[in-house]
Amino acid sequence: MPVSGDLYKQIGRTAAGSVCVVAAYDRVTDAIVGLTASSFVTLSFDPPMVMFALQQNADSYASILSSKAFGVSLLSCSQSHIASLFARKGREKYEGTPFTHGQVLHVPLVPDSLAKIECLTSQIFVSGDHAIVVGLVEAAQTIVGEPLLYFAGKYGSFAASTP
Repeated sequence: MPVSGDLYKQIGRTAAGSVCVVAAYDRVTDAIVGLTASSFVTLSFDPPMVMFALQQNADSYASILSSKAFGVSLLSCSQSHIASLFARKGREKYEGTPFTHGQVLHVPLVPDSLAKIECLTSQIFVSGDHAIVVGLVEAAQTIVGEPLLYFAGKYGSFAASTP
């Protein structure tokens, strides 16, 4: 028998993760769609692939799954306001939010992110109430800075431990 929903939520709160905005252009309207995710991971070196999990009730679910490409912007610790904004539903999160355009792919990216990753959608696996989206990395840019992390329902930054 699977664990209860409350216990499962407690498990999730014990896992710290990097925070990113995953965004794409809707194939019909060409409008930007996107969301905050803390499930981003690098998957493969050869070929270079990444993945993230997308909840089925996300307002951008259908648009991101049907897009041929998506951008991942790994946020810096000074961008928690962007993470909070894109964690909400609704079109207002796109109004007033600046985006840059991918250098290789037609994908939206958040300026000043620690990493801006341009991906072609490679595979989609539907599992439970999420889809796991795998992307082939076609281009990326990085800058030096501190990452935005998500832990126990809050945003924060990294602190190195001392031996």
